[in-house]
Amino acid sequence: MLYKENSFLKSITIFIVGIVISMILAYYVKKENDKQQHQEFEISSNDIRDKIENRLSAYVQFSRTSSSFFMSSDTVTRSDWNYFFEKSKISENLIGFQGLAYLAQVSRKQLSSFTKHISRELNDVYEVFPETKEVYYTPIIYIEPAEKNEKALGFNSSSNSNMRNAIEIARDSNKVTITDKVFLVQEVEAAPKPGIVIYAPVYNKNMLISTIEQRREAIKGWVAISLRMHDFMDGVMSDFDLGAKKYIGLKIFDNDSLSNNHLLYDSQLNIKNYDSNKYNLLIKTIQVNTKKWLLQFSEPKTPIINIGSVTVFLLGLVISLLLSLLMFSLFNTVSFGKSLAKKLTLDLSDKNIELKKTNQLLNESYSDLKKAKEKVEESEDKLKLIANNLVNGMLYQVVSIDENKRKYNYVSDAVYKFYGCTAEEVLNNPNLIYDRIHKDDIEEFKKNEIKSIKEQTIFKFKARVINPDGSIRWSYYVSRPRIINGLIHWDGIEIDITEQKKIENELLIAKESAEESNKLKTEFLNNMSHEIRTPMNGILGFSDLLNTPNLSNEKKQSFIGIIQSSAKQLLNVIDDILEISILETKQVKIVESKVCLNELLVNLFLVFDIKSKENKIPIYLKKGLTDKQSTIFVDKTKLVKVISNLIENALKFTSNGYIEIGYILNNKKIDIYIKDTGIGIDKEKHELIFERFSQAEVKLSKKVGGLGLGLSIVKENVELLGGKIRLESIKDKGSTFVVSIPYKPVFENKPNETNNQPIILIAEDEEVNYLYVETLIKDVLKLDYNVIHAKNGQEAVEMCRKYSAIELVLMDLKMPIMNGYEALKEIKKNRPDLTIVAQTAYSTTDVKNDVSSTGFDDFISKPINSDVFVKIIEIYLK
Repeated sequence: MLYKENSFLKSITIFIVGIVISMILAYYVKKENDKQQHQEFEISSNDIRDKIENRLSAYVQFSRTSSSFFMSSDTVTRSDWNYFFEKSKISENLIGFQGLAYLAQVSRKQLSSFTKHISRELNDVYEVFPETKEVYYTPIIYIEPAEKNEKALGFNSSSNSNMRNAIEIARDSNKVTITDKVFLVQEVEAAPKPGIVIYAPVYNKNMLISTIEQRREAIKGWVAISLRMHDFMDGVMSDFDLGAKKYIGLKIFDNDSLSNNHLLYDSQLNIKNYDSNKYNLLIKTIQVNTKKWLLQFSEPKTPIINIGSVTVFLLGLVISLLLSLLMFSLFNTVSFGKSLAKKLTLDLSDKNIELKKTNQLLNESYSDLKKAKEKVEESEDKLKLIANNLVNGMLYQVVSIDENKRKYNYVSDAVYKFYGCTAEEVLNNPNLIYDRIHKDDIEEFKKNEIKSIKEQTIFKFKARVINPDGSIRWSYYVSRPRIINGLIHWDGIEIDITEQKKIENELLIAKESAEESNKLKTEFLNNMSHEIRTPMNGILGFSDLLNTPNLSNEKKQSFIGIIQSSAKQLLNVIDDILEISILETKQVKIVESKVCLNELLVNLFLVFDIKSKENKIPIYLKKGLTDKQSTIFVDKTKLVKVISNLIENALKFTSNGYIEIGYILNNKKIDIYIKDTGIGIDKEKHELIFERFSQAEVKLSKKVGGLGLGLSIVKENVELLGGKIRLESIKDKGSTFVVSIPYKPVFENKPNETNNQPIILIAEDEEVNYLYVETLIKDVLKLDYNVIHAKNGQEAVEMCRKYSAIELVLMDLKMPIMNGYEALKEIKKNRPDLTIVAQTAYSTTDVKNDVSSTGFDDFISKPINSDVFVKIIEIYLK
């Protein structure tokens, strides 16, 4: 009875402790809920603030873009403004704005004539309102969308003090400015809602605006974006429901004051019986340019008792009650168990004595068995030691149950190294080994097994085996068949011979490579013999013919020309042999000097232009830098040799199309390229083509002559210059060789040295004509202009779209792809004021009339007279 009373007291104590713990947990749950709610409030408030700030910044940026639209042109018509508004799609992208307007600055003297001019333009009465006496007026003359904002047309923004203040700040600071709280003139509601206006200044195009005085002198007008705050916030919060965020409220105040006089927006305006004491408040700020807004966020305070804390307390109360009942039952069960255990202990003592006697007899038997087992294990360990110490080998015994079924009786531990499985796994599943033999070798493996059984000979076979990682190794199997109880047993060894096979394959490849190299060198020597004997035959043969009596002077000159040509051909062959021999010694020294890359390429162009015209393949030259920027330290001789070889190759392998030479500055590298539209080279031969005696080079040299060392010499010379050469080519579509060498400028380059310079575009398909005109501009007139080249009308149109700095176009009338007349029409669509001067070899009166009537600004006849050209340039570039 006393024990039961103690159990009851213990259970009551547990119940009380559980209630206390439940209360503590309920308190902490309430505290965590409050903390989590505050964090969510902070995150939601930051998210809303960022949305408002981003949208306001977008409006500010768009106002600056609109201002730039006005300043980019001398005149912007009402239709231009409407076109700009529609193309900007501001109504779709920036939902919530009221109107986009342009305000002009009009003095009191100009006001009367100004209103008459706008009235004529609108074909309707235009008035500036409200009527006030001002030094200057700022009436709205353009506003979009027009129907929605018709009431605001003619409104004098300076009549409102807040608007006037923002206008003057925008004018003096050349910054986008936002007004304080205003009510828009186009409000149509009975209870107008607050709004703001964003102003961006528009200055006259060619006037200075560095100081305040200069800006006031240069001001032409303002671009204005008007916003009703509720519409603005509807657009900002279109994908953000304030109500869904646990009743978050938002008020926006202008500047630093939280008074209702500065209240711009209140999301809780329609909430009845609003009591701020029942809400948590959070203040955030927004700063855009000079304008600052205060954002006051609010959310309802959580009640003292919430569902979470009550749930935790009730759950703890139930658990405490159940636990106290359980413990009361457990204490009673323990009492009963102790009495039962006492009785059982006496019975077990008697049984324990009998078990001790039995255990003693078993120990004696176990000792004898242990000694016998140790002897067996010692023999087995010796056998395993021998089997597992085989280098690259595995011992096994396998039984052939039938033709397709086998069973392993024994396999050494090396099986794990060979097949990635344990010996025990193989004994249970022999396919772990046999399934690894390569599918192409397994049939031959079985045939050799059958042959060995029939002849009772040793089985030997080499087969491929798939490793656990998917790779393949070679194994050599050696085993002897013997019959036991009618079944065939194979006692054998498997040896890994992968390294041996690898060495054999390498020797075979080396042998084939040596034979191929020897064959190519033989072909090279035969080719060299042919290339030497052919011109020698011409020299010796025609030298003998010169001794023929009564030979005419005409034939003598012809024979001498052939002898000279053959001598040059022989000299080229000798030069290639000497060059490759010198490069082979690795003793070539680089002699760097100051080299103007532009001048070097022009000289090479003039050398090869004659031959290209004979082949009817035009060569174009593209210069990526100015003469000063392209003056670099480099070994001129080697660079000339590299580029010459590549141009010669392009001429050899191009039968139609064109060849283009040029370069670009790529980080700290000069990438010189020679591009052609010739036969092209297969992708797999792109690397081989640069190797000496390569099959690809030998085949090409057979087609067009030469020793086949040209590209090998080019590559080694490029590497001596500290550069690299690469090939970009598609079979039958042409090739581009790119030589990349270090850029070592002689003169220090200023950043963006040419970016701000005006541009003259020469549209000319004849490279020599382009070079002549460029020389007149750069060296005769010494104009500080960038000169760029378009080799057809289509390129000219694209360049005029890309480069807004082009001030003059010299347009050849007869060009491929698109002629000068067609190019003129396309360019004038986008840039009607751009000066375009025609140049052509046809100077008849009809051609001149065509040029004038089609829209060209002037005309130059070819060949171009330098004096006439200078006069044309002076007229249009001033």
